Order: sequence, then structure tokens, then C-alpha cells
Amino acid sequence: MLWPEAATLYIFSQMTFTTPEHLKHHLVETITSAFIAEVQATCKHKNNQVDHHKENNIRYPRVYTGRYINHAEKRLPERSEVFGWDEPRFYPHYSNIVKDAQAQADAAINLLEQRVGQHMTNQEYIYKTDLNINYSNNLIEGRVYGCTYEYGNVAGLPADATVQEKKEATKFEVYIRMIWNYRYGENSANGHLTQYTQFRSERHGTVMAGKSAQKAKEDAARAERQAKLQAEKDAKKAEKWERFSKLAVQMEKWSDKKIKTLGQKIAEYDDTIQNLKHNNFDTSNEEHYKKVTAADVERLNTLRNDTRTWQSNMDLLKAIFDEGCDTRPKLVERYQVWGV
Repeated sequence: MLWPEAATLYIFSQMTFTTPEHLKHHLVETITSAFIAEVQATCKHKNNQVDHHKENNIRYPRVYTGRYINHAEKRLPERSEVFGWDEPRFYPHYSNIVKDAQAQADAAINLLEQRVGQHMTNQEYIYKTDLNINYSNNLIEGRVYGCTYEYGNVAGLPADATVQEKKEATKFEVYIRMIWNYRYGENSANGHLTQYTQFRSERHGTVMAGKSAQKAKEDAARAERQAKLQAEKDAKKAEKWERFSKLAVQMEKWSDKKIKTLGQKIAEYDDTIQNLKHNNFDTSNEEHYKKVTAADVERLNTLRNDTRTWQSNMDLLKAIFDEGCDTRPKLVERYQVWGV
């Protein structure tokens, strides 16, 4: 609950720094104007090239203009050795320029707000912003004023201290100097003009305690991303378990069928061994294969018995799943019944 005298201060305070609207408009206007001027100059240069080729009867090459220049063509009544059937002209694509200039301004604004946020905690409030534009050199400079706003006692002040006294005791100011420049042509990211910013920032007054608001925001975003990834991982694991749990029935049927098939083979080996012995032939080869097949049957029996146990107690199968044996091939390998 607010103290009566605190209400006025609270109304005109904000927890996080937001760039004033006049600065946002200024950034958008200056970046857009510079961007348009640069593209207009490029179009003028290209159109001059077209005129030069036309005057000197030099074949004009086809060129890629990108997203900021419209390539318009005038259909000629006769085929030209310079242009072919279409004479080109180049004009700025204003909608794309304005859209991308806005994006560049938004990025600069976001950086400014992050920089101020690095000097504040979540327990501090801004009660005054005094940032000014220097129109001569693309500079925003000034201070953001804040204080630690507590509803209880403030260290070093009596319990009955007024809001104003608490404000004076905990106030701070963040000095900000933001300069933006441009990279042109091939040096820019888009081939025409890219704005980039440089900052200088300092905090004066009360020492910031704990994490900055920006760091807390980044930590919260990181925690949210991790929670989302974990939720996705858990959902995938749940889907995998749902499929794996069906193996209790499937593997029982499979092992039962294999045991019957191998049982028939053992019976055939027995018949063959008896015939060979009756005719005094060597039976070591058949006895070896009978022994191998019997071992396969023993392992399959173990698997079949376990599958029946799992069907009455799925926690046992879940424990195997949680150990990392979470697919049918891994389960087959665990019981060494591959190739059976």
C-alpha cells in the first residue's frame, strides 16, 4: 500500500526506461532521410550511366538493383543496339526504404534502452528523463534520473522519514551519450546505407545493488528459453515413451513367435544328429548350431518373461527407458537377441 505522500511520485515514475517519443521520431526521420538521399543518388548515377551509353552507342549491361531500387523499362518501337527492346530507368523503392529505416531506428532505440537498463535494478524507478538532440552531429545526450523506491525503512534514515527524504537519499542519475553514424555503399550491410551507434554511459549517485534491470531481463529471457526447450524435450520424451511402452506387448508376440520357430529348428537338428550317428557320420557341426540356437531360445525366453512382467508393472519398463534404452533396437541389443 502506498503512503499518501508517495502517490504523486509513483504516478510519475516508471520501472524501466522507455525512449521518449520525440527521440524515436527524430531517429526514424533522420535515418529515413539519409537512406532516401543515398538511394536517390544511386538512382541518379545509374540513370546518368544509361544516358551516357545512349549518347555514345555503348551496349548497356543488365544489372541487379536489389530491394531499394525499382527497375522500370520503356518499351522501344525498334530494337536498340544499346538496350535491346527496353530502355531502363531507375527509381527509389520508397516503401522498402521506409520499412528498413524504421527497423534500423528500432534497433538503435532498443540498444539505447538496454544501455540505460544496465545501470538500473528492478527496485529502482525513473522519475525524470532529460535527453536532448544535437542536430549538428547526430548526437543524443543527457541524463536519466531515478531513485530506489522502498515502502519500508531506508538505511541511514529514521523510520518516519518522508518520501522526499527517501528519494534524496537513494537517487541516482545515468549519463548517456549516443552517437550514430552511417556506413555507405559497399561498406554498408545493405549496399546503400546502414546506421550504427556508439554509446558512452555512466551512473552517478547511489551505488547499484544486485543485478541490473537489463541483466535481470536477460536472465528471465534465458530462463524462459530454457524452460521452453525443456518443455519441448519433455513432450518429445513423453511421445517416445508412449511408443516404447507398446513394446511390452509387441516384443512378447515377437519373442514367442521366434521361440516356436527356433524350437522347430532344434527338433530338426536333433533328427539330423540322430541320422548322422546312425550312419556313423560326424555330428559336431550340427551339435554346435543346436547349442547356439538353444542359447538364442534361452535369451528369448528371458525377454518374453520380462515383457509379461512389464505388462503388469510398467514402472519396470519405464526404469529401463529412463536408463537410455528407449528404442526397440536398443532393447533387442540389451537382451542380445539381434539377428535371431
